[in-house]
Amino acid sequence: MNIRKIVFAGLFLIVGLTAALAQVNLSFNPEKGKKYEYQTDMIQNIQQSVMGQTIPMEMEMNIKYLMEITDKTAQEITVQFTYREVVYIISSPMMKMGYDSNNPVENPSEMDNMLGKMFSKLIDQSVVAVIAPDGSVKSVTGMDAVAESMVSAIAGDGQMGAQVGAQMKSQFSDDVVKSSFEHSFKIYPANTVKAGDSWNEGSTMSVNSMNTTYKTKYTLKEVSRNVATIAVESEVAMEPGAMMEGKLAGTQTGTMLVDVKTGLPVTNDITMNIKGSVKAQGMDIQMDLSSKTKTATKEVK
Repeated sequence: MNIRKIVFAGLFLIVGLTAALAQVNLSFNPEKGKKYEYQTDMIQNIQQSVMGQTIPMEMEMNIKYLMEITDKTAQEITVQFTYREVVYIISSPMMKMGYDSNNPVENPSEMDNMLGKMFSKLIDQSVVAVIAPDGSVKSVTGMDAVAESMVSAIAGDGQMGAQVGAQMKSQFSDDVVKSSFEHSFKIYPANTVKAGDSWNEGSTMSVNSMNTTYKTKYTLKEVSRNVATIAVESEVAMEPGAMMEGKLAGTQTGTMLVDVKTGLPVTNDITMNIKGSVKAQGMDIQMDLSSKTKTATKEVK
């Protein structure tokens, strides 16, 4: 091997080691004035076994937001999220009901009409989130008022309207949306990291009237072309709310791609599997829950 080849080999080795050991600082850091399309798609399958009978159910929920960075300081970023599209569909062997803002349900049932009146109130409505560079959400405002309009839209639908309205109001409030956004954005390490480093975060949110706790380990796998690839591993525990008792537990795993410059998750692909039992109205219910969640963020002009 001649001297030139030896020099080139040495340079490639140095460059390779430098890239492998490079430290990156990941934080929530989009620029003021920028706009993004932020979409989250979730499909959840539930198997409920009651008195020897298994009842399958599937829930699909897709939300697309316009995400505008309206203000920014060293301590916090103000983000306006405007609902652009909403899909909410529940199906089982016995029924199917739902709402799709882009594709109205053909021959809608009474429940379809109720959901349509309610979810249509979300379209083009905005909430404002104040997010710190570490991804923690300081506040969310505007959702409580939107939820009130959703409930008011079905106020004339009798007892069923009152029940559905109460359930949906519990899922669309400032506090619930705040915990949801924090679960999505509080993903950053406290210090700079390199490939192979891991860090831990915890979050709690309400999912289908269940208090859900996540203990998540993030591991930086690589950084390429200003995009960080991060492995996600979580321990998940769910406890039911009022009128039920029990516990479900399991795991979630997946991969997240994060833009190093803005800190925004370009894509996030997560699979969750949970099992357990709850007691409701004196009946023991075995539950097996699996879900796939995908999020995507892209800049719009």
